[in-house]
Amino acid sequence: MNHDSLSLNRAGSWLFLPGHQPERRELALASNAQALVVDLEEFTPKAQQHQACLAFHAFADDCRARTRLPLVRINRLENGGEQELQLLLAARPAAVFLPQVERVSQLRDLAGLLDTGEAALGIPLGSTAMVPTLESRAGLSRADELLAASPRLRAALIGTGDLATDLRLPADMPLANRVDAIRPYRQRFLAACQAAGVLAIDGPWPAPQGFEQDQAWSVALGFRARCVVNTGQLPALHASQNNQQHSSDFYRIS
Repeated sequence: MNHDSLSLNRAGSWLFLPGHQPERRELALASNAQALVVDLEEFTPKAQQHQACLAFHAFADDCRARTRLPLVRINRLENGGEQELQLLLAARPAAVFLPQVERVSQLRDLAGLLDTGEAALGIPLGSTAMVPTLESRAGLSRADELLAASPRLRAALIGTGDLATDLRLPADMPLANRVDAIRPYRQRFLAACQAAGVLAIDGPWPAPQGFEQDQAWSVALGFRARCVVNTGQLPALHASQNNQQHSSDFYRIS
């Protein structure tokens, strides 16, 4: 395994960014986020996804030069993700995110493509980790099975935005009620990840206000990593994680 994959389970802040905007890549590199995820599936227009794959190579080198983890979220394999992977793998992403995972076969198919691609490029087998995004009731109900699908699977993300859609929560539902409706799924996701021995990445916070309070709940529950799309949330995220670490150290010493 390479250094990136060994560091994967210690990354606490996972910043998602579009792949077609050079200024956003520079902003991400200038931030103190530990894992930088170029999101082709959700944040990059389809017409610009091919160019974003090509630009990822230089971005991955820049990430490693600044001790950041370079990662990418592709589209579903049947929706262009397989072709994207062929363009991306030579850049040696630390991990590949797969969206909308509900079946073990999706992960096994990705693992097979990674096996073939690494062998063709002379990359040590197993270097590229997989991170499934569980963002539906169907996916979360099968979390135990999905998280055991491959030894490449070292982390998982709960997609709380798409989960809210899957749960048919009204768009005008008060934020506090929406949060309360989704929290039981976050709890079950964390428990499944802990049982499987993979890093659980909590979903993004969608509102301008309230991140600190929700992050305090997330840390108290046991999450050690979180996805963000707003660099302004990083100071509060890191502060909460540092406090968690200090508390853990205190109790171990005591």
